[in-house]
Amino acid sequence: MTSLTQRLADFVAKTRFDDLPSPVVAESKRLLLDTLGCALGAVGTDSGRIALEYVSTLGGNPDATILGKTQRSSVTAAAYANARLANVLDADDTFPTSTHFGNATVFSALALAELYRRSGRDLLTAIAVGFDVGARIGSWMGAPMQIENGKVIGWNELGGPAATITWAAIGASTNIAGLDAKQANHAFGIGGSNSPQPTLRKWAESVEQPMYKYADAGWCAETGVSAALLARLGSTGFKDILDGQNAFWKFYGSPTHDDEALMAGLGSDWQILNTTYKPWPCCRWIHHPLTAFTQLRAQHELRPEEIERVTVRANPFALTSIFREQQPGDPLSAEFSHAHAFAAVAYDVPAGPRWYEQQTMRDERIAAFRNRVEVVPEPTSSNIAEWMTGGQWRGVPGGVDIHARGQIFSATADHSLGDPWTHATLFSDEQIYGKFNVMIGLDERGEAAPALANAAREVIEVVMTLDDSQTGRLADSLTTLARSMPDPAR
Repeated sequence: MTSLTQRLADFVAKTRFDDLPSPVVAESKRLLLDTLGCALGAVGTDSGRIALEYVSTLGGNPDATILGKTQRSSVTAAAYANARLANVLDADDTFPTSTHFGNATVFSALALAELYRRSGRDLLTAIAVGFDVGARIGSWMGAPMQIENGKVIGWNELGGPAATITWAAIGASTNIAGLDAKQANHAFGIGGSNSPQPTLRKWAESVEQPMYKYADAGWCAETGVSAALLARLGSTGFKDILDGQNAFWKFYGSPTHDDEALMAGLGSDWQILNTTYKPWPCCRWIHHPLTAFTQLRAQHELRPEEIERVTVRANPFALTSIFREQQPGDPLSAEFSHAHAFAAVAYDVPAGPRWYEQQTMRDERIAAFRNRVEVVPEPTSSNIAEWMTGGQWRGVPGGVDIHARGQIFSATADHSLGDPWTHATLFSDEQIYGKFNVMIGLDERGEAAPALANAAREVIEVVMTLDDSQTGRLADSLTTLARSMPDPAR
């Protein structure tokens, strides 16, 4: 039986732009722009530099855009470099299975759209479809913990986001490459069989993070692109990779699976509408108490020098050593440090690559503030299973107690800024534009550095009207932007 595999392959192969509701089209544009910004913000980082030098070493046909560079490269190299860049700052969108899908979805689709000269509508379709596949696979395999009678009783020995990120890239690549349903089925088998290892437990216990953290988004994107290319040429894979007792969920380490979560509302219930955007470049689990912190700061006009101590109340995922580290030794580890995030926000460091520049990391004021931050459990999120629906969690409380002026200012946030499920937290188009500008080195309004500001406005305009133009126009605008960016980007 290949019913699950073939049904999902049919959906990927047959979905076209006209099948997308207007809110899905709009969200695909927003996700594309946000993901471009996240990647561009990382080109000057050590990890970004390595990714760009790596693909330069690989060489290849000049078929696709490398962000931050004027030179082009092969589709697999472009997918790798751009997707890895997008995850470097941990500023990319997060789906409520704790997975970033934008990085590999967007950049596998963009690389192949350039190769095959697809339209903007085709690119937006591939983004929506790929995102849906990754999100459904993640919901199908469920959370990385074991739940019994509504309570968490332990953590899975295996698991991690790499598999579902790869599936998003497989879905996007299969759609944009124009595979038929049979080829799509084989692409699923090829890509699913070659997805990265589940390393979440190793990540959780590591205070010092490797540059790819819990998964190299670049390899996930490259796997998806390669799977589609191979299937298009006639290569075969397991046709039933999502079916039977030895299906993907089992050999990737999930103790269970939910076929209803995989297939319910396929083609009508679009998962991209549930993605969350990050106002700050740090792990999503930090955003809930950080939301409470920013609300209290604004309400009471609290200055950083007035704050004597900050008690962060974190959910169970954010209580491991890396989240409690007060003086992280490198930028990648700092992305998971409550103390560093709160210090950066307290001193109004622009929420982008500047958070992790050496000037910020070594700032005596930042270091002193980090020492005043402690992390304790948030009582109302102690049983995280209560906050889950269909393998997803859409609200996990986090809070903060600020000791200042001889008082304690306290607040708890059930939802974080950037969550789409409440009007108060929904990220507006203007906030996405502002974030994009900060990521590339402008202020939020994009009013400094005229050449760079003009190039940024052009990229934003092209993305937001992409359903009326060709992908080549987007590629040209990104090349123009690369010429305007500081030297480390080229």
